[in-house]
Amino acid sequence: MQSILHYFNAAVDGFAAVDGRWLAVAVAFQVAMFGLRTLAWKSVLTAAYPHVRIRLKDVGAAYGAGAALNAYAPARAGEALKIALLRLRLSGSTVPALAASSSVIIVFDLIVGMTLVAAAWALGVVPALPQLSLTTCLAAALIVVAGAAVVAVSPRLRSRIWEGGAIMAHPGIYLRQVASVQLGAWICRLGVAFALLEAFGLPATVMLAGLVIMADSVSTLVPTPGGIGAQQVLVVYVLQHAVTASTALSFSIGMQVGLTAVNTSIGIAGLILIFGTFRPAAIRAGLRLVRESA
Repeated sequence: MQSILHYFNAAVDGFAAVDGRWLAVAVAFQVAMFGLRTLAWKSVLTAAYPHVRIRLKDVGAAYGAGAALNAYAPARAGEALKIALLRLRLSGSTVPALAASSSVIIVFDLIVGMTLVAAAWALGVVPALPQLSLTTCLAAALIVVAGAAVVAVSPRLRSRIWEGGAIMAHPGIYLRQVASVQLGAWICRLGVAFALLEAFGLPATVMLAGLVIMADSVSTLVPTPGGIGAQQVLVVYVLQHAVTASTALSFSIGMQVGLTAVNTSIGIAGLILIFGTFRPAAIRAGLRLVRESA
């Protein structure tokens, strides 16, 4: 109990010493990251629906609302909300095609995330790469085989999926309009971590910032809202050679609370844009209709 109180008091002291200037820089990087990811997804959707007018604000509003929900709901439920809201805004769109377009964005993120984990392992920052149990591997293989079987026996579904991933048939356009933009978003994410390290008075280096975003990425795989708990454990671990456990815990809590607040604000703004109202009751009714029609 005394140990818990010690960490809690250290966290409170850490919040009190935060540098507001660097905090503002972190917020700016976070907003820029949202903008770049929205731009990348819009490019994917434009390739999928070349004859439909796709507005950046609609894509951004759906993306923001989904990202905000991911901070509160487990199992990345926000991804489903993004697709449902875009289905509402894009005439003629389908859930399979929208899901495929979202997967184009997610696959790039997975590649970057795995690269970060592998780099951390190669540098000796983490003791070993994650070991997957036989049950987990079999379950993953079963899901892939089942999905492939469904797609194989349903030409209509297959065509929708190809439609959503149409930009992959044009590697040059994909690299210029999607991959490079997503890379910019990851650089902004690195900037967020760097600025927050500075804001909390911790040693700020590109290496440590990279370790922080690696820990944040891995924590989202844990089925808890926003990876809460797992993120704190991982951040304390990756920063163990740079700062004390209490300082790392204070930083991790502050980072998660602050970014959740920013993401929530962006998500609320997105819902207001989509439903065209500031009234909470009307927004809740709109979300209810989206859930029922999904």
